[in-house]
Amino acid sequence: MIEIRHRASGEVLRTLEADSLVGADLRDDILDGADLSGQDLSGAWLQETDLHGADMRGARLDGAIMVRTRLDRAELQDVSLVGARLSDGSPGSGAVLAGAQLQRALIDGSDLRYTELHGAQLAGARILRSDLSDAFLQEANLRGCEIENSQLIETNLSGADLSDSVICHTHMNGAKLVRAIMDRVRLGGDSCVPVVLNLANLREASLVEADLRGVSLRDANLHHANLTRADLSNALLMGSVLRHAEVAGANFAGVPLVTVNITFANFSQAINAEIPEFKQNVR
Repeated sequence: MIEIRHRASGEVLRTLEADSLVGADLRDDILDGADLSGQDLSGAWLQETDLHGADMRGARLDGAIMVRTRLDRAELQDVSLVGARLSDGSPGSGAVLAGAQLQRALIDGSDLRYTELHGAQLAGARILRSDLSDAFLQEANLRGCEIENSQLIETNLSGADLSDSVICHTHMNGAKLVRAIMDRVRLGGDSCVPVVLNLANLREASLVEADLRGVSLRDANLHHANLTRADLSNALLMGSVLRHAEVAGANFAGVPLVTVNITFANFSQAINAEIPEFKQNVR
């Protein structure tokens, strides 16, 4: 028999006639503040379960079903989410992880479409082969993350901190990165399949010393973005907007600027930038 207790009071929240929580059916249960730290919940059924503020540090949730599950402010540090389903792909079906602690989490081959991760802490997390399209990650902390071979299409990362992260072989078409902090982020270059950021909104984003080599930024909005000392060698910027962008020390080698809106941007200290003669109001 297994007893699931409240992390603070010790109150028994749920009793199961089982030897483990692997494959456990906890659908629609109210387990606020439950202590599930270190537990193996692989394959567990957790649809619409309320786990607000639960302690799930180091838990294994591989293959777990968590559609519409409430995990806001839960502690999920070092959690394993391999092949987990946190969404059925429809709007409103994503799990709620607002303010959750997911530092160093392993998210591999999982479905996180439409999940609510506003203000979540994901520093040092590894996100591999996963789909976070249409997820809400405003103000989230993703410092030092590794994101590879994943989908973040139309994902809302406004105000998020992605500094020092490595993001490769990932599609971020239409991502919202308004005022995001992306200093020293690696999105392309040697041994990194460049990220696709077509139609992304990077207005006022900070990309200081970012590695953007070969990255596709077609029709992207970089209005007032800070690209100081960024490396944009061979990046695809056709149709993008760099109005008022800060580009001191930025490397534009191999970047045609014919169709790029660079009005009122100061290119006087940019490197390898070939400004077409017809461009006006470029400083």
